[in-house]
Amino acid sequence: PICMLELSESQKHLQDAARKLARKVIGPRAAEIDRSEEYPWDNVRALTLGGFMGMTIPQNLGGLGLGYLEAVLVIEEMAKVCGVTARIVVEGNMGAIGAIMAYGTEDQKKLASELVLAGDKPAICITEPGAGSAASEMTTRADKKGDVYVLNGIKHWITGGGVSKLHLIFARVFDGAEAEGIAGFICVRAPDAGIGPKGLTIGRREPAMGLRGIPETEIILENLEIPA
Repeated sequence: PICMLELSESQKHLQDAARKLARKVIGPRAAEIDRSEEYPWDNVRALTLGGFMGMTIPQNLGGLGLGYLEAVLVIEEMAKVCGVTARIVVEGNMGAIGAIMAYGTEDQKKLASELVLAGDKPAICITEPGAGSAASEMTTRADKKGDVYVLNGIKHWITGGGVSKLHLIFARVFDGAEAEGIAGFICVRAPDAGIGPKGLTIGRREPAMGLRGIPETEIILENLEIPA
């Protein structure tokens, strides 16, 4: 049997709005973004004004409170014309922001929501040179030192490295010699001001065969202190 999903009127309206933006604004820029390898800040502004960043954030935090199906409808329309912009919508509604909405404290949720709703594409930092995206092989450490965690390690192929403000960094936690599992740590930097927290360095940008308008970089953690 074939199951056909019937979209609601509100979902159709969202899909139509995304399609119009994609065709009129996003599509005409796609080839130039690929050639220049420059992050499309103008597209980000259009997405933000259109309400397509942070759609899945709860209404009490300023979002639309929509689900992943609605996010996918928008992503699909963007992906038809520009893969980079589609990826920005993915990260603006899933990934790091989804994890923080599910597991973060109220203060963390508020911080993340404000950044994403203003157009920030969060960076989720899992992949490592020697482990790939296999979290079970992760070597980045977060050592508990009093009221801070001290992070050391190298992340690799981090989408948005150098342009993202919000970072969700995963590391293996140690309290003394004892390993306590893997945790996510929130770190915010200010790339537009050319500064970041001491201990977080954007490393080399990796060459890519496609989606060249969004940087994929190393992120080097050297005694990065995150308050407990």
